[in-house]
Amino acid sequence: HAITFFGILAAIIVIAIAGNIVEALGVPRPSPPFQMLLQIVFLGLVLTLAFSFIPLMVKFVLQGQIWAGNQGRPVVKSAIEHQATIVWILWGIIAAGLVVAIPAALKDGFLSSSTQTTPVPAAETIVEGSSQGTLVARPGMTVDEMTAQSSLKLQRTVNPYAPGLSTIAGGGANFEFDVAGSAIKFKGCRYYFITTYTRDAQRVESISIGTSPAKIPRAELTKANADLQARLTADGWLTGHEEYRSEQDRQLHGGKTRGEEGWLWLKGGTTLHIMSRRMDDPKPGEDAAPAGEWIQYVDLWEKKNYPGVERYVFAPPASKVSAAPR
Repeated sequence: HAITFFGILAAIIVIAIAGNIVEALGVPRPSPPFQMLLQIVFLGLVLTLAFSFIPLMVKFVLQGQIWAGNQGRPVVKSAIEHQATIVWILWGIIAAGLVVAIPAALKDGFLSSSTQTTPVPAAETIVEGSSQGTLVARPGMTVDEMTAQSSLKLQRTVNPYAPGLSTIAGGGANFEFDVAGSAIKFKGCRYYFITTYTRDAQRVESISIGTSPAKIPRAELTKANADLQARLTADGWLTGHEEYRSEQDRQLHGGKTRGEEGWLWLKGGTTLHIMSRRMDDPKPGEDAAPAGEWIQYVDLWEKKNYPGVERYVFAPPASKVSAAPR
């Protein structure tokens, strides 16, 4: 029983250490189905560890009574004779608890593999009044560090896209956003949506910021994108482009060997993705070039966790990059 218990415990420790090493090396996360499989295996090991501890504990306690010379006492003698029954009773209590706990945990998103940042919708106009404060954050910070450095009062709530997980999110507020560790600042931001790691709820995994205070025409969005690209370049950020390495990839992209740059940026292990969304419906016969009402927003991740980052090459930007919304 001791060998079984400590063997399982060692396996759990080794898996945890291996996971930390892999993450530290920047290896991309496995696919969601494989992540779920790993969660199930790890949960199984933890439950097996708990069940294996029961007979070990019972036998150890009873052996201690024998060493103390109490084996002749009626209560101790009866316990020694019925130790298997004691183990089964304790196992039954644990099993009964699991019958209640596991379905509740699954309902609350225990095995959810969702890691994508889903921005909250931006309202049409900004709240009147002065700034509500400054959010200072970047992926990888702890929640305590972010809270201590920010003057904006942060709101923590249930994540509607991943039940059981909490997010730090707020909308309808006029606030500033500073990317911690850089000179990049945004004024008049509309919303923030911050997720933490499922395995470490005190560390920031991703951030989405609504940087447009209101809907703007396409021409103004292009200007805002160009301004942000220029500021990122001046602050020493590198821009990334996809490399189409396989023939199939090149065929899918019209024979091109690489994608556009100027949208995904990298500095100090943090990626910043410039994104936009059209807020009105296309009209029949419209001229696509100037049409639409748009908002700009940015998503930030740690480089090691950015989806598909292994496909990107980062370098100083070319003399001219596209700023028109896609």
